[in-house]
Amino acid sequence: YGGYDAYRTHRNVEYTFRLQFFGGKPSPQVITRQLHRLGLRDGEQAYIEDLDTAEPQIVRLDGDTLEVTRGGTPVRDPSQLAFPRAWADMARRTFLLPWNLLDEGIDLESRQERVPPPAGAVPSGPCDVIRCRRVSGPQRTPSDDWEDIYISRMTHLIDRVLDYRAEDHSFRVSIWTDHKSFDGLRVATVRRTYATDASGELGSLEVLTEYDAVRFDAPFDDAIFRPTAPLAASAAPE
Repeated sequence: YGGYDAYRTHRNVEYTFRLQFFGGKPSPQVITRQLHRLGLRDGEQAYIEDLDTAEPQIVRLDGDTLEVTRGGTPVRDPSQLAFPRAWADMARRTFLLPWNLLDEGIDLESRQERVPPPAGAVPSGPCDVIRCRRVSGPQRTPSDDWEDIYISRMTHLIDRVLDYRAEDHSFRVSIWTDHKSFDGLRVATVRRTYATDASGELGSLEVLTEYDAVRFDAPFDDAIFRPTAPLAASAAPE
């Protein structure tokens, strides 16, 4: 993926994000397209703007500070802020994998080699597996949720991520394809998420996400993450 040292030379990233929600149906039930801008220095920074809509929602995250506007109007109701915060966290965490595996608050455990179920005509072959959990508190208590990251021994790229959520005892598996290079780093630009169980066998297609127009060190500064930044909608990157 270019190496951690190469990743640390970049200060931000910008890309367009397209999500198709299938929910097990044969065709997309919802399609969302957004502009994402992420800070890559210390601390959590994210800017997420809806595209292709007259009144976009804009989410700004700068550490513990969160601002959400819809059509330029600030959202004040706390009950309407939880999901945008979780969405910004998820978008940032997902795009920055695997470089964020070395962040503080992450516990990694090597698992035994596995050969995952096939995701297409070509078998994946043996994979090294790393279990990733978030930890919290002075005792570094691990979360009950986890992600098993499958790294192909043939390509040295992430083949898939098996995700477990303890709250509803659910499993999802995300298949990573279409790796492309941007500014010396590689990104899996297509990720298909399926319902599954502990075995990782593919069930129904739940979500298809695509990353396009990826630019590291894009021409914006950290002010865009702060509530004092201008709220005018911006153009998507070319």
